[in-house]
Amino acid sequence: MLNSLKKIIQSKDEPKKMKPLHYLIILLCLGAAFMIFTDFLSFAPDIAREQEGAYSSVQPPDDPLKSAPAFSSNATGGDLIREYENRYETQLKDILEKVTGVGSVEVMVNLDSTPEVVVEKNREQRQATTNETDKEKATRAQSDQSRNEQVVVMNGSKQEQPVIVKTLKPKVRGVLVVAKGAENIQVKAWITEAVQKTLEVPAYKIAILPKK
Repeated sequence: MLNSLKKIIQSKDEPKKMKPLHYLIILLCLGAAFMIFTDFLSFAPDIAREQEGAYSSVQPPDDPLKSAPAFSSNATGGDLIREYENRYETQLKDILEKVTGVGSVEVMVNLDSTPEVVVEKNREQRQATTNETDKEKATRAQSDQSRNEQVVVMNGSKQEQPVIVKTLKPKVRGVLVVAKGAENIQVKAWITEAVQKTLEVPAYKIAILPKK
């Protein structure tokens, strides 16, 4: 670049020796070029930081499996009971509104506990009998029993899991049904029978009331 500047400033008629003014112009051009180069170096890291910040601000989409509701494995006991109650209430409401003479229905189900899981167990029972003789030469037998139970487990994908034999439905504490048409004796009897058969609950735990 210095040679190019010299060629521009010099002419064929001028002597080869450069004047002080020529040096001054060259120095000014070099200073301007140095400032432009310095600004470029300081601007490049800013661009890199902005790009890095933009990439870091982008969050991955939520996993639909993690956000799936109802009956999740991390639900607490109270939450799990409420989920089962909601499920029973929805099913009863849908089926009762299809009964002849029944209008709109509101259902409330009160469960006693969560479902009971019965697991497979290895049971071992031992019995030992010893005969003792006292000073009077009387003999008596003494029996000692012991029982040991161990849950049967199987290797899962991540950890050992118990072998489940069956799952018992949660026990129902009470059911309240408020329905249009329940003032009719026959309709009320149909509703009671439907709830009994569906939830396996005795009639004295069911309350049927007419709706406004």
